[in-house]
Amino acid sequence: METGRREFIKKALFGVLVLIGLGFLVPAIKLVAPVRSRDKELAYFPLLAEEEIPRVGVKKAELTFAVLGKERKARVFIVSSSGGPVVFSAICSHLGCLVSYHKEKQEFVCPCHGGKYDLTGRNIFGPPPAPLTRFPLKIQDGKLFVGVKV
Repeated sequence: METGRREFIKKALFGVLVLIGLGFLVPAIKLVAPVRSRDKELAYFPLLAEEEIPRVGVKKAELTFAVLGKERKARVFIVSSSGGPVVFSAICSHLGCLVSYHKEKQEFVCPCHGGKYDLTGRNIFGPPPAPLTRFPLKIQDGKLFVGVKV
């Protein structure tokens, strides 16, 4: 009877060690395996009609686009000046909070940690490590299209 128990314990211990070894082996194979190119393509999605673009100032909008068949939404700001319109993401580069626009001060402010951005999207105060993300855009067929990597 004791021989049977010893064999069982040996096999169980061997099985546990094999599982632990596989746990280390799978990530190691992924590390050395050739990486497939995952470059995302730039696709343009309609944001709003050309006549809705502010001539001067800032307008908040919501961009709706599809990624792998799933509908996504992103809040953006359209900033217009003499140089034409520019579209910025409303997501703070610090922790991903949604920034809001303060018309009186003409700056974007993050409510989480007080980060501030100017009208060019450049961070001017607080912890944000980078400027607001600027989206490529084009005006075509009377609509403003925003480029998103999908």
